[in-house]
Amino acid sequence: MKTRALSNQQKGFTAVLVVGEAGRVVGYNALAPTAVVASISPRSIRTGQPPDPVACLLLGQLFTDTEWAGCGIGPGLVKHTLQRCIQAAALIGGRALMVNAVDDEAAEFWRRRGFTPSKDDPFVLFGSIADIAASPGDFR
Repeated sequence: MKTRALSNQQKGFTAVLVVGEAGRVVGYNALAPTAVVASISPRSIRTGQPPDPVACLLLGQLFTDTEWAGCGIGPGLVKHTLQRCIQAAALIGGRALMVNAVDDEAAEFWRRRGFTPSKDDPFVLFGSIADIAASPGDFR
């Protein structure tokens, strides 16, 4: 996964933020612009006659080294990711942050933070940028 994140950044597919300690990667996230067909997005994302496809931001990867669990790396990365999304959407537009949960536990993590599954896939979830910006503390 780490190698793919670096390769994707070098090729311009994603923007990666890395957290390191003594030359070791202990966490990272990868963001990218994306567009989603309006019909698969939750109603809250497609209200207000958005263009089709709907401009979104994609959290392509979020990683924390398990040896650093409980040290605040994960929550810090989530908070920083959401701040970056708010800033990016202000600059280029973007209705929502889209995440691809890797399993049920990850999907539940995002649902607890107000993200809504797509109509087609319970592991693809959307969080409104407006909601994230209005209540950043709810998303830690």
